[in-house]
Amino acid sequence: MTGRRLGVFLLLLCFWGVAAPAAMAGGIEIIDSAGRHVTIPGEVHRVMPAGPPAAILLYALAPEKLIGWPSALPPETQALLPPAYARLPVVGRLTSKKPPTAAAITKLQPDLILDIGDVEPEYAALADKIQRETGIPYLLFDRRLAHTPEILRKVAALLGAAGGGLADYAEAELKQIAAGLASLPPTQRPGVYYARGATGLQTGPADSLLGEIVEMAGGRNLAPPTGSSAPAKTTLAEIARWDPDVMITQDAGLYRAIPTDPGWKGLRAVEAHRIYLAPALPFGWIDEPPGINRLLGLRWLAATLYPEIFPWDERAAARQFCELFYHAKLSDAALDRILGHSP
Repeated sequence: MTGRRLGVFLLLLCFWGVAAPAAMAGGIEIIDSAGRHVTIPGEVHRVMPAGPPAAILLYALAPEKLIGWPSALPPETQALLPPAYARLPVVGRLTSKKPPTAAAITKLQPDLILDIGDVEPEYAALADKIQRETGIPYLLFDRRLAHTPEILRKVAALLGAAGGGLADYAEAELKQIAAGLASLPPTQRPGVYYARGATGLQTGPADSLLGEIVEMAGGRNLAPPTGSSAPAKTTLAEIARWDPDVMITQDAGLYRAIPTDPGWKGLRAVEAHRIYLAPALPFGWIDEPPGINRLLGLRWLAATLYPEIFPWDERAAARQFCELFYHAKLSDAALDRILGHSP
C-alpha cells in the first residue's frame, strides 16, 4: 500500500470503522448514509455523479475525477467555470425518469458512482439495483445542509482529495448563522414563501430538502411539511391564506411580474415590497440543485432577512465562494452577472 493510499485508508478507518482485511485486499468497505455496506477501490480515479448535487460536490472536491455532468450546463453557467470542466460530457442522470442504461453506465468505466441526496428506502433500492446491474460500487450520502461539513470530509477522504478547507468553510458558515439566530424567538421570525418556477405556484415544504434553507436562515417556512422532499404544488388562494411577510424566488421573470400581477395583489410581502430575487449562477443559491451550492444562498437569505445581524459584502462572499468551491476566479463583470447587476 503506497503512502497516499495508506493515508486515505487511515482517514476512512476514522470515518467509517472500515475493516482492515478488506482494505488490504485492495478494496475499502464503506457504510453510506443509507446504512449500505459498499466496497470501493483503494484508489478512485473516475467518478460518475448520480445527479446534480453529487456532480457539484465532486466538482468542488476533485474536478479531475468527475467524468461528466448529469445534464448539459446552461451557457451562462459554462461561461463562469474553467473551460476544461465546463465542457465535460453529459453522462445522464441516474435519478431521472429516463436514466442511462446499465450498459451505458458500464461503458463510461467509472470506478465509483456517487449520489448526494435523499436516503429513503427507494433511493437505497435504486443504488442497490444499479450496483447489481453494473458491478460498479454506488455510494449514497445525505445532502441535508446541516450534514455538509461531514459529507465533504468523508467524500474527500475516499477520493484522496484535500477537502478540509471546504468543510471548514461550511462548518463556520453554519455555526455563525445558527449563533446569530440563537436569541431570536420564533414570534419575531418572518413568514417566508419560496416561489419556485415560472408561476411561483410550487414551493419547498417545511422540513424538506427544498425548504430547509428557509428555517436555517431564520424564517418560518409557511408551506406545511408533506413528509416528502419533492416540490409541493400550491395555489394563489392558499398563498393568500398564508399571507407571507417575505417572498423569495430564483426566477427573474416571476420576480419582475409579481408586483403588477393582479393575482398576487394584496399580499403583505407584495405591499411591503419584500420580494427578493436570489442569484442563480453558477448554480442556484436556494436550490436547483439542493446541494452544497446552497451554502452561499443560506448566507444570502439570512442577510436578506436580518441585515442588522448578518451584514455582509455580497461581492466578496460570491468571489470567495466561487474560487473555493467552483475553481473560478471571477472578474467584476462576471460578478455583476451573478448578482444581477449587469445593465
